This record gives sequence, C-alpha cells and structure tokens, in this order.
Amino acid sequence: MAALDEDVSLESLGRGRWQGRLSDRWNIGAGINGGYLASFVLGAMRSEAPAPDPLTMTVHYVQRPTRGPAVVATELVRVGRTHATVSARLEQDDHAVAAALVTFGHWREPTPIDFQPEAPAVPDPEDCMELDHPSAPDMTFLERFRYRVASPEDHLFGRSTPGPARSGGWVRLADRDLDALAVPLVMDSWPPAIFSTFLGGGAPTLELTVHWRGRPRTTWHLAQFASRLLTGGYVEEDGELWDEGGRLVAQSRQLARFLPPG
Repeated sequence: MAALDEDVSLESLGRGRWQGRLSDRWNIGAGINGGYLASFVLGAMRSEAPAPDPLTMTVHYVQRPTRGPAVVATELVRVGRTHATVSARLEQDDHAVAAALVTFGHWREPTPIDFQPEAPAVPDPEDCMELDHPSAPDMTFLERFRYRVASPEDHLFGRSTPGPARSGGWVRLADRDLDALAVPLVMDSWPPAIFSTFLGGGAPTLELTVHWRGRPRTTWHLAQFASRLLTGGYVEEDGELWDEGGRLVAQSRQLARFLPPG
C-alpha cells in the first residue's frame, strides 16, 4: 500500500465520526504538513458525500497536530440536485486541529466552450533535472515525493541568491500516481514561494483553499506557486497544477504567517 493511502486510512465510529492516526511520515520542519492533513480529512468527507467528486475545499488550521490518534467529525450540510456540501472537524484529545468545508459534485468532460490559460513553458519532465534534497528527521515529507526542475533556482534547496517569490517544477508521489485525494497534498508539496525571496524562513498555514479543475491523468504534474503580497506578517500564495498534456488540474490559494529567517 502506498504511504498516503496507509496514512489517511480511517475506521468508521458511526454517526459521522471517523478515526485514524496522523503519521510523522509527512513532517515538514516543526510539524505535520497541512496538505497531508487536508487529504486526511477529505477521505472522511468523501465517504459521507452522496456526490463523488470534490470540487472545492477550504481548510482552516487552528492548532498544531501531533503524531497519533485523530478523529474526523463530519456533517452533511446540504444535498442539492447537483452538489453536496460537507463540513468536518479534525480533533485530537477532543481539541480542534482543523476545520474544513468541501463541495462535491460530478466532474464533466471538456466541452467546446471551455477555456484556460496557456500552460507554463517548461521543459518536459524527462528533460529536467532530478532534485536532491537534504535528509533530516524533521523533513520526512520530502521523502514522499520526487521533484524535477528546469533550473536549480526553481526550488529553495537549489537557490543560491534571493529572487522573485516564485517556485515550482514537476512533482509526483514517490510510490503512486496522483488522484483527487492526493491533490490537496500536492498543492502544499513545495517550499513556500516567499522562501525564494528570503532564502528560507517559516510559513505556518492558516487557511488553504483548493479547486479541482479536472481529473489527474498523467504521471508527472507541474506545480507552480507565486506570492504577490506580504503585509503585516502574512503572505498569500497562489498555486496551479498542470498535467503533462498542458491541462490545468487544480488551483490553490493559501494564507500563511511569515517568519523571516534568522
């Protein structure tokens, strides 16, 4: 079983309550990665929804979680003719860790009236370089992915000088292909774009929103992230996820508290 599937597995406790264990295989610096927490919660919410496909998800992170048992309490907020909305609360020791809201529906195949931006002009994955990353007990998250970049400057670990608040490259899970459940995880799988400007720092996420725009269908996906605003100690980051055929698969936005390095 792939690491993600094992680490988001849940057991029903009945009446909209699900129990699992948060794993330290997704540690990133001081704590567990927020994208992993989103995928963990999404698994329970998807089991409650009468519609199969997540369309939009918002997660608010209210307390730092720890490795170990966790409960997801779900509520079916509304069921309409085409959409269903589910809320959830992630708890440890009866304390809230995160709160989420997801709208589910049915993905439709592309139509003649669809449009999207041009895909970024980036070399194919096989023409990019595999990214090496440091191995550390508090960075187990990085071992769950493979990264390829067109330039070392596209990732914090390859950057030598400050630059614009942008980052990204090709990414895939180390042990399985991407699916809808893994999309929130992948949308939080890159060092924050603001780190490219300050060559590091801290950026605990307060809120993450993900929009699914299509079914993941390729082995590699191109993740691109950028920040345009840092003010009052808070930074936003916009993300896009593209497949190898140039089709937009997902979008994200998150708000984080920024802690400069040093």
